[in-house]
Amino acid sequence: MRLLIPLLVASTLVIPLNSLGDQERVTNSLEAMASDRLADEFIRVARKATMNEPLDTLSIMAAVELVKEASKLSPHNPSILQSMIEVAQMADLPDLSKKAIQELLFISPDDTSLQLARLRCAIEMTNTADQRLSVYDQLLSAGKSAQLDARVASRLALDAALLQRQLGNINQFAWWLAEAVALDPANPDAVILAAGFFGDETADVYTRAEFLSTAMLSNIRDATLQVSLAEFLMAYGDYEDANAMYQVIIGDTPADALNLSEGLLADITLCMWAAGDAVGAQDLILSRQIGVDKAYRQQTKRQQPRLTPLELARIHAPLSPKLSTVRAAIYADQADNSIASTSLDSAVLSIVSVANLTQMQSANQMTKVIELYLQAAWVAIWFGEDVEMVQTLLRSIEEGAIIHPVEQTRLEGWILLKKGELEAAIEMLASIPEDAPAQAGLGLAYLKQGNKRAAARQFLHIAKNQSGSILGVWSKKQLKEIVKSDFDIHPEVKELRQLMTGVLETMNDYALDPRSVIGIHINPTLQTYNPFEPIYIDIELKNNTALPLTIAKNGPVQPVLLIEALLQIPDAFASQNAPIIVPINQQISFLPKQSLVIRVDLRQYWVGEILNMFPTSGASLKLRATVNFMARETKNLYNKIVIVYDVDTLGSTTSVEGLRVDGVRLNDLWLQEALSKVEDIQSIDDLTKLVLLTWVVGDDVMFAVEKPLITPPPGEELTPTMIGDRLKLQDDAITKVLTIFPSLDAVSQAWVVSTMSNDPTTEAVVGMLKDPESTIAQLSWIIRFAYPDVPDEALDDPRLLAAMSSDNITVK
Repeated sequence: MRLLIPLLVASTLVIPLNSLGDQERVTNSLEAMASDRLADEFIRVARKATMNEPLDTLSIMAAVELVKEASKLSPHNPSILQSMIEVAQMADLPDLSKKAIQELLFISPDDTSLQLARLRCAIEMTNTADQRLSVYDQLLSAGKSAQLDARVASRLALDAALLQRQLGNINQFAWWLAEAVALDPANPDAVILAAGFFGDETADVYTRAEFLSTAMLSNIRDATLQVSLAEFLMAYGDYEDANAMYQVIIGDTPADALNLSEGLLADITLCMWAAGDAVGAQDLILSRQIGVDKAYRQQTKRQQPRLTPLELARIHAPLSPKLSTVRAAIYADQADNSIASTSLDSAVLSIVSVANLTQMQSANQMTKVIELYLQAAWVAIWFGEDVEMVQTLLRSIEEGAIIHPVEQTRLEGWILLKKGELEAAIEMLASIPEDAPAQAGLGLAYLKQGNKRAAARQFLHIAKNQSGSILGVWSKKQLKEIVKSDFDIHPEVKELRQLMTGVLETMNDYALDPRSVIGIHINPTLQTYNPFEPIYIDIELKNNTALPLTIAKNGPVQPVLLIEALLQIPDAFASQNAPIIVPINQQISFLPKQSLVIRVDLRQYWVGEILNMFPTSGASLKLRATVNFMARETKNLYNKIVIVYDVDTLGSTTSVEGLRVDGVRLNDLWLQEALSKVEDIQSIDDLTKLVLLTWVVGDDVMFAVEKPLITPPPGEELTPTMIGDRLKLQDDAITKVLTIFPSLDAVSQAWVVSTMSNDPTTEAVVGMLKDPESTIAQLSWIIRFAYPDVPDEALDDPRLLAAMSSDNITVK
């Protein structure tokens, strides 16, 4: 076991010597180039097989076999090895996945994702939990962990922590979890787990805030963590920092607030009011009111189309009870009594509406209905002076239910307070000293008697214990009016502000930066590609923040990239198929200002299939790449449901156009030049011309005859010979293909077979294969049938039928 550990670490960092001989393969030879291109064809069909609907076992295993053969043809192609990992996971073939990971790691030794995967695979080879823990101890010991990337070590430490938790060793779980956070504070899984474990209510305020802040910074895409931190700050009276945190959540424009839930919006406006920004809170509520009014009026117009514009304008949608109550509290603190009264009426009506709706939906929720009516009564007496309305509401409640004594006493005490019977109100409210609303009533009663000290004590107690509630903020406002000065409710607020200074600076750096959090740019390796040439596209992602951005499902960067391709081919319909999804798995995370380049060969996707169907036509290509994307359904001009893709949180997108894939100028000059080139095939371009010749021999292919630039003397004109409507050169092309094909190497022959046309005159080359029983030769013929334009009668091909009962498992 001790010998295994250094070998494991070394295997993730060093290319072994025995692989160097393979890397000395001559990559510019014809056979090598043909191997790479044939491998692309196999990978393309394998990807297509995995997209079958419904996906079945046969499709997955077909993809596995094709990827295996592709890896033999192009053993050092990273995209092929990555495809092998993907299909191995789909087929539940761990050994194949391990093999691909190891080989890919030899090519990219600095890839932290591969290092982690390789080590995890090796650790899984252990038989017992004790052996596995021993491996973790040795890998992450002081001497060994330095050889690992800290991000890799952090995730291994978290694995060890989770294993210890399964074994019930809580102390060891805590130790390993702390180690995981220390190694990589940007590891979201470890930090969030640590925030829950170490940052519970037994920890001091600063420690809890520190863990929440670290968890939030580890994944700035997760608004839930931002809300949790803001709520925590609110609970301890740090309203300014909580408000700053909420402003990050809101976004740049008021329209962004329309997408927030009303519960969250109520908390945000309450925090803004507590922080002294009552006007901003009112504007935010007004923006929401305008938005819901518009939607509500549109719905009403559909139901009652005869309503006039004036009648529609008078209709207002109710806000949620909490948001309505916050609005009432804010306006009650203002000098304009008419607006305050309107806001209070709206809040009471909102609560009563929800109560009535709840009662209609289910008769079994009477307890909830009574609670809502009592809440309406409480809000009405808290911010209003209409005692009779509150008493009427209470009487109606008592007709169907018994009000809890505490609630009964509280409301009756407040009614006495609003009537001006201060002594009776104080006596009644003092009988329930643990009830916060009753304490608030006592404070108002003492204040009206002129006893500011007693009133301040009541308000201070509420503000300390309910800092994050509407009543707590209201009490803080009352206390501020009494002492004529602002102050911190909790002594911990000073420490929280010191901590949040750095946190908010970091958040504002990315929130105020005009650049996208994740920069994205498409860098084509060429602007114009030759027929059948790999279409390599480099997509560069850059971390524009000062924070490490983890690439994970629950991280700030989603582990997949969306590529949308629009392919336009002359005399063919514009083709835009399903988007291409590319994994982002080269690294565990982006370090600040770091870039990551993802290379994609579009020939390995549906783009290659379409181009193979029209190799002589050429095409223009427009690409759009998106990181952190979302999908949604909509309807197009034909009222059909389609899926469109938008940028999601922290996402960004970019486009590039003007890319071309060359076709062929169908004239006699090109045909003569192609015939001369294939006389002696020395390069992949020559071999490509041989394939193109198979696409121009049909009777339906029309050639132009070019006139010479200088008119020749009479009698010396050279006019291409015609045979009916065909050029004689087309017949020469058939002869040339059948003559040259037998001289090609086996791999080149296989690639020609996989990409040549379906013209019957060229199918004779299949009988000239040097090794017709080889796997690649048979597969090259089979994948010709994986095109949508193949006629049904082609499925009766004898070679295809023979392959279905072949003894070769891969072929079968």
